[in-house]
Amino acid sequence: MIKKESKDRAIKLMATNPGMDLADVSDEVGVSVSTLKNWKKEPGVGEVMYETYISSLGGEIPAVISSMVREAKLGNVQAARLVLEAGGKLVKRISVKVSSPYDQFLKTKEIEHADIIDAEELPQRDERNDKPRTRNREEKERVEKILTKDYSYKPEITPEQRAKNRKKSLASYRRLKRAKKVGLEPLGRKTGEAKREWYAELERREKEMGIKT
Repeated sequence: MIKKESKDRAIKLMATNPGMDLADVSDEVGVSVSTLKNWKKEPGVGEVMYETYISSLGGEIPAVISSMVREAKLGNVQAARLVLEAGGKLVKRISVKVSSPYDQFLKTKEIEHADIIDAEELPQRDERNDKPRTRNREEKERVEKILTKDYSYKPEITPEQRAKNRKKSLASYRRLKRAKKVGLEPLGRKTGEAKREWYAELERREKEMGIKT
């Protein structure tokens, strides 16, 4: 019987790592891919995974804000707006003020007596401002890329990638069955020399027990 600890660990892994293949989760926890799929279908598991994922985002928010600050310093208006809104320095508010003709007349007098700033003191003009709509669209795209990257956005899987994942899941399932037969712990996330040693030990035990693969 599969321990509850294994189930809780698997659910946490799947919730906090949306881009992680079920085959990798299977190796890490030591259960089959089909078992993981059945767990995900159980009532209430989806809500638990969602709450776990939202809770884990709290640690990512400072990195996202830092990315937005870097973009804002480069002149990205959309990023600057998000940073100011997050800091409570910018409130979306529309204020309409209707001035009387006399007030408008006084304002024109103020403009007539205003100081003239030497053109040499003005900052260099940014040519991108000649096309505000284009710049606004490009800045939004940059912000969206940063947000989707920091929040582990998973793009749509192509048929080729789906076939590759299916093949990887099958290989993981067969590897898990072989390990169980000889009493060897799952491969997990071993890499490099540790991974080669694990396979060598698996083959050694299978040979000793007369198991043909």
